[in-house]
Amino acid sequence: MENPTYVYMLIFGGLLLLSRLLEHIAESIKLPGMLLILVMGLLFPDFLGNHQSLITISQADSIATLGLVVILFYGGLTTRWSGMRHVLTSGLRMATLGCLITAGAATALIYGLSYLHLQFQFVPVLKDATGNLFPADLPLALFLGAMLCSTDATAVLSILRPIASKIPEKLLSLIECESGFNDPVAVILAGVALALAKGHLESPIVLIRAVGLEFVVGALIGWAGANLGIYILRREHYLKPNSGSEAICLALLMLSAATSFLCGGSPLLCAYVMGCVIGNSDEIDCMIAREFAIINRASELIVLICLGLVVFPVAVWPVKWYALLIFAVTMLSRLLMTFFTLHRSPFKAAEKGFSAFAGLRGAVPIAIALEAAASPVAWGPLMPAFALAVVLYGLVFQGYFLPAAADILAKALKGNGDLVPSEQAS
Repeated sequence: MENPTYVYMLIFGGLLLLSRLLEHIAESIKLPGMLLILVMGLLFPDFLGNHQSLITISQADSIATLGLVVILFYGGLTTRWSGMRHVLTSGLRMATLGCLITAGAATALIYGLSYLHLQFQFVPVLKDATGNLFPADLPLALFLGAMLCSTDATAVLSILRPIASKIPEKLLSLIECESGFNDPVAVILAGVALALAKGHLESPIVLIRAVGLEFVVGALIGWAGANLGIYILRREHYLKPNSGSEAICLALLMLSAATSFLCGGSPLLCAYVMGCVIGNSDEIDCMIAREFAIINRASELIVLICLGLVVFPVAVWPVKWYALLIFAVTMLSRLLMTFFTLHRSPFKAAEKGFSAFAGLRGAVPIAIALEAAASPVAWGPLMPAFALAVVLYGLVFQGYFLPAAADILAKALKGNGDLVPSEQAS
């Protein structure tokens, strides 16, 4: 008798193993491993001759939400204030104000392009496989801008690691700092857009109250969960290698995130705050972050695999031109945001341009897209295919040209006598 549990175990176990092999292949050809993993998931059902999703959108959304909680917690856990002190102000400015600027500029441009389509019919518009058009109203434009305003440090650093000596350590820290902080902002903005689309937010006062409540409740429960974790983990036997500290962190993370959701807070912000507090505690050794890295990487891979399993190539094809247009819009918005937020920073123009170009999208937009697909909004089912198309554009274009951009950056800084190789930086 067929048991679906073991079928899922077989599928996810095999795909996780293939994902690790593809990451090694991608590293040798200087492409993001995420690119090959997404393509693998996209083609896997067709390879089996199965033209139906192996998992439902609801199942994929549940798995992706759990993975996103782990990813955000690990992002906070590895954000060390002491190590990023010299770029903390610039990184926070890019991750908060910059994320709002990127999302706002992208929203305005997307909304304007949708208006041009309605007037002149020459601008690509979002459409499904049956030809139904979805002009971007304010909630949809805001959702697209929010979904694509976050960046993925893992994808960028995996490409830059072999050529890190060409890039100043301070710039690498800035990219990592921004990527760690901007995920919660993107998630909350996307949640606001979905609430607007559902008609749950009828006035600015309701919007401010709802977002403020999510922020406060999520942050407080995350802080409380982190302090409980510190109290447990500071026992001597939990600070030794292989002591099970990562299991304690995972258990408290699940309890805190679920409590935050049940109390009306943001479970994702709760996870990030909890990670930040534990990661920056003087009483906790960084050994916990290294042990938790395995859980985080598995979560990232599972989120990517989930997207591939619920999206078919035939669903990506109708949105290809609109996704390319929105990819260009978000790249332009990010470039403007970077130069604005780093205007009075010590970073040179070449470093600002490189930071803007290095903003690869990763697992967070994918999880946000799956949440929209599981919601009742009319354009929700299109979001996984659209997010996949935009992420693929970024991984191919930015991923391929990032090493060349690093060479241009090195030459520009060398010409000014400013380059300090990261491997020699203190």
